Amino acid sequence: MTLSDIIARFRRENPEVTDRVADDPVVKDWAFDADKEICAITRCIVGDFTFDSVVTTTVYNTKYDLISKIPKFYDIDDYPGGGVSYDDDPLDKTSVAELDSEDKDWRTRSAGIPDKYYRRGQYLYFDYPIKTAEKEIRVYAVLISDDFTEDSQTPYNGLSYLEPYHPGISEYLNWKAKTKIGKPGEAQLKRQQFLDYANWMKKQIGGNKYSPIYIKKSGAYS
Repeated sequence: MTLSDIIARFRRENPEVTDRVADDPVVKDWAFDADKEICAITRCIVGDFTFDSVVTTTVYNTKYDLISKIPKFYDIDDYPGGGVSYDDDPLDKTSVAELDSEDKDWRTRSAGIPDKYYRRGQYLYFDYPIKTAEKEIRVYAVLISDDFTEDSQTPYNGLSYLEPYHPGISEYLNWKAKTKIGKPGEAQLKRQQFLDYANWMKKQIGGNKYSPIYIKKSGAYS
């Protein structure tokens, strides 16, 4: 459904929300927010990106700004087979707490080849500082959706395989409508229905990303 189709459906389902209560520009703002929130919850807009590990010729690198490296970056898509790799070698996800428990002096390590990565805010970190050799870092990323503002646009970056989930936008609009007309009880119910739909959508989309994980005797992924 296009944005125009979604708004027309919304008007049919909510005849009490007239133009005087919420005109089309207001409803379009709701639809804009719905698209962004659903794509964030479901993690349905993804891509993989590569960049070199080089910073300068004189220093080691300890972090990378993911926002500057990846347009519309939202998160690392760390499902099995995704995440981050260094020089084509998949890295394990970790945390500062885990690194502290393994080696309290890890922050002062000499540069080397990383085994693990973690994210804090917009920055990607490794368990070892990386030398200034040109090695490729690959990040599988969840992205912020493109702006959903034009009447002829369809949601979720216009991806055709996400068409079955267009009603999710309507679920969000129904919630906002009940809030706008001052029906808090019904608004709470519609909000929960929206969240249930988004989480169901996330589960369905996840089935297209996950595959069986095969473990070798050594414990490595095959």
